[in-house]
Amino acid sequence: MFTGLIRDVGTVIAWQQRSNSVHFSISTQLPLQDLSLGASVACNGACLTVVACETAANGKNIFEVEAGPETIALTRFGLPDFKGVGELINLEPALRMGDALGGHIVTGHVDARGRVLINESGADGFWKLRIQFAPQFAQYVFLKGSVAVAGVSLTVAQCNAEEHWLEIMLIPHTLAQTNLQQLQPGNQVELEFDSQAKMVAQMLSVMLPSQLKTLISQS
Repeated sequence: MFTGLIRDVGTVIAWQQRSNSVHFSISTQLPLQDLSLGASVACNGACLTVVACETAANGKNIFEVEAGPETIALTRFGLPDFKGVGELINLEPALRMGDALGGHIVTGHVDARGRVLINESGADGFWKLRIQFAPQFAQYVFLKGSVAVAGVSLTVAQCNAEEHWLEIMLIPHTLAQTNLQQLQPGNQVELEFDSQAKMVAQMLSVMLPSQLKTLISQS
């Protein structure tokens, strides 16, 4: 479980493509207590398991993770423009009991990749990020709803149900603490839609047909 509040932007320092997975090492300022063997770390919003960790000579910590086929298919890790070594990764260790829930509940299970339409500075000092998503996710997107973009907890400022895009206004602090500013139009980025919206939609999809069937049988 995560909050979508990024704790560090790590750097990929090693990248190995395997038969059906990718294994990579990330340099970070996160403390070792958050990187113990078997710990969960959200990497660009994808919950991955630490398989090794150490402290480098420069004082930074290095941890290794492996992404399987499903993760590769739903994240930037499987895209041609993902450069591997040198790539910046949004990092958040798993939420601990008693930690403040400052963002929103993020599971670390990425739903899909969205396509960046606009990523630019506005006249008011805020940064506008517009992302197009697949039509099947439209039911989870609504004004002032929550969405995790590359693991960052954000609020939907504008949305278009017909063209299937959402827009977010980023403050300077968010830009400074994440990798979102480097996204270019045409890039794809990880999206996790609000878990509560998904839960309500699932419940309605199950309950409404049953209720309609009952009403028809009673008529």
